[in-house]
Amino acid sequence: MKKKRVVLLMGIMLSASVLMASAEEAGTEQSTLETETEAGAAEESWMDYSITIDGETYELPMMYAEFASYGWVLEETEDTLAPYRYSIYQCTKDDMTVTVYLLNLGINTVPVEDAILAGISIDRFYWDEVGAEVTLPCGITRGVSTLDDIVAAYGTPTDTYEGELYTQYTFEQDYNQEVELEVYKESGVLEEIRVENFIEPEDFDPGEVSTEVPSDILAYTKPDTLGSDVTAYEIEVDGEAYTLPVPVSVLLEDGWKLDEDSDTEIAAQYYGWVTLYKNNQFFSTTVVNEEDYATTPENCWLESLTVGGYTLDMDGALPGGVAIGTDEEAFLTILEDAGVSYESSESGNFRYYTYNAPSYGSSCEATVYIGTDSIFEKDTIIEVSCEHSFD
Repeated sequence: MKKKRVVLLMGIMLSASVLMASAEEAGTEQSTLETETEAGAAEESWMDYSITIDGETYELPMMYAEFASYGWVLEETEDTLAPYRYSIYQCTKDDMTVTVYLLNLGINTVPVEDAILAGISIDRFYWDEVGAEVTLPCGITRGVSTLDDIVAAYGTPTDTYEGELYTQYTFEQDYNQEVELEVYKESGVLEEIRVENFIEPEDFDPGEVSTEVPSDILAYTKPDTLGSDVTAYEIEVDGEAYTLPVPVSVLLEDGWKLDEDSDTEIAAQYYGWVTLYKNNQFFSTTVVNEEDYATTPENCWLESLTVGGYTLDMDGALPGGVAIGTDEEAFLTILEDAGVSYESSESGNFRYYTYNAPSYGSSCEATVYIGTDSIFEKDTIIEVSCEHSFD
């Protein structure tokens, strides 16, 4: 099927407003009634994000449970949806089949049946022999309306695609707020329809934040000191050693504090931003929630830490004797003796070394100052960092 697939990330949520026309006051009761009738007709547009199927009108977004109450049955699934993600399924009712876009804009992972129905698609493959009527605002009707009818009702489309078999009109208000219509050249009439409105329904309940401490957080063991294995994902910050990923709560136990500007809740299977400070030193970073429920930043994970340079004016080190202040030549000898390969690059007064990086999201890095006019000592490591992400 020719359907647009868009992945939501989301730390970024969708918002838009629909501008509605209003009736002007008139001097007589008769003229007022006529004006209100005209205004009601003028207000109807593709931006209503509604579709009428076999006499029932569905206004998007709506909760899937409401849609199901009309007799639609979701294909068999035990899927769940993490926050800010959507999936595509099929629903049937009698001899009708529609494709639905189920979206989770809450903060907890939910069964798909508890998601928002944010899109409906009518595909000609399932509807060629179906007699049910499908209409859109302004009287646009599947199997009847032409390209000229659509333009007359909705105006010039945002985008037009001319294919060999069909012409596709897209009317877009915002990201994932659009109506897509396909008129096939053989029939000359509207055959395929997709309506999407990826926003929260009215009175939407996003869910609650749990204060339960995840078992993996409780099971984390903090190393006493850095080990000798150069390939270990460990880092020492201000005299404290950490294996990454590290719970935020462990840093709080070591004297770090959360700045008031930090996110106070992190959605399930998602990330947020925090600022940590200690001894007048600050750094901001992302934290990851690995649970299926929303939680506080204390119960999330730091996947990377950086110390030294212009980030944190503190002592820092990586396993195997790689530390701030280590001579560049001695550092390279450590890597060579351990049989560890590396990549290097230069920019301005700095040379950057990356090693222990088998895949994206995992690496160790050391920054060497190669300039001559700075508070940093030339040809020595001035900053170290370690990153180790969850798979």
